[in-house]
Amino acid sequence: MKKRVTIKDIASKLNISPTAVSRALNDHSDISESLKKRVQETARDMGYTRNVIAKRLVTNNSNTIGCFMLGRQDIQEETFGFHLIGGIIDEANRNNYDILLFTTSSSTEQGKDYIEMCLERRVEGAIFMGLRLDDPYLDNISQAPFPTVIFDTELPGTNVYCVTSDNRTGIRRAMEYLWNLGHERIAFIAGHAQAQVTKIRFDAYREFMEGKHAFLEGLIFSGDYTRQSGYRAAQEILVSKLKPSAVLVSSDLMALGAIQAFKDAGLHVPSEMSIIGIDNILACEYIEPQLTTIAQNPFKMGEQAVKTIISCLEHRKQPRRLALEMELIVRGSCGPNPYSHTQRTLALP
Repeated sequence: MKKRVTIKDIASKLNISPTAVSRALNDHSDISESLKKRVQETARDMGYTRNVIAKRLVTNNSNTIGCFMLGRQDIQEETFGFHLIGGIIDEANRNNYDILLFTTSSSTEQGKDYIEMCLERRVEGAIFMGLRLDDPYLDNISQAPFPTVIFDTELPGTNVYCVTSDNRTGIRRAMEYLWNLGHERIAFIAGHAQAQVTKIRFDAYREFMEGKHAFLEGLIFSGDYTRQSGYRAAQEILVSKLKPSAVLVSSDLMALGAIQAFKDAGLHVPSEMSIIGIDNILACEYIEPQLTTIAQNPFKMGEQAVKTIISCLEHRKQPRRLALEMELIVRGSCGPNPYSHTQRTLALP
């Protein structure tokens, strides 16, 4: 078996101390750039690879980030969660961190809270997706002793950060688009009340409609971010006395269910009903008509969560809340209001 190349071997080759080699490989500022380059080239030529396990034993760091997928979300390729995980893993790998994935709907199943689970596994940071406002361990997360990032939910706490999307701006763009198509009676399908982002999206919708003096409680319908709930909400819209001509839906999965309900009832999308979703999952492009949506960037959100944790571990100050830009992607599920006598000049995003 070929002998493993060590730092001492590189030091002997260059006639310098092993300490100098170690500091050069770890990019310390007290080592000149020319020496760093010589050490790195020699290490590469000799086939040196870092002994990650040994380094972790010396530093007592696990280089592991815990990732909680709560609610047993579906992470098939078409879903938002799949791309979040992809961004998390990609950024972790770039920084020589491992990801420990917890897929429990509630830590009560283990008889312990999330933070206790993390401490047992010696993780250095934690990421939460799908966290509900009625979770019994919110206070424990707020008191986390290590950097913790939550998607779409802000909690108090010295070490707690939020990575989300700019939902208010994204929804306003979608509402302006529908309004400019002549739609004034626009229904809204909300997600479940235990997601903080549900309220943010509803407030943005309400703010827009009130600004147009067009807000009506009877245009609000409820779902739970599943395709089935979107189908049920659309059935309610079909028998609504207010007869909306367009629907803004809080997730693409619910929008797909709504489109199916409209089709089953013989209603044509978009000539008789326009619809916009949120997320931009893969399935948006493979239905008929293709779904217009407010796109998030889950891969970038996942990357940013890991960057935030690593920056905190390196004692670099980070914003408590980071909201990434959303993009309105216009496809085939929206059209002019057939009942409107006036169509405004379109202001596409």
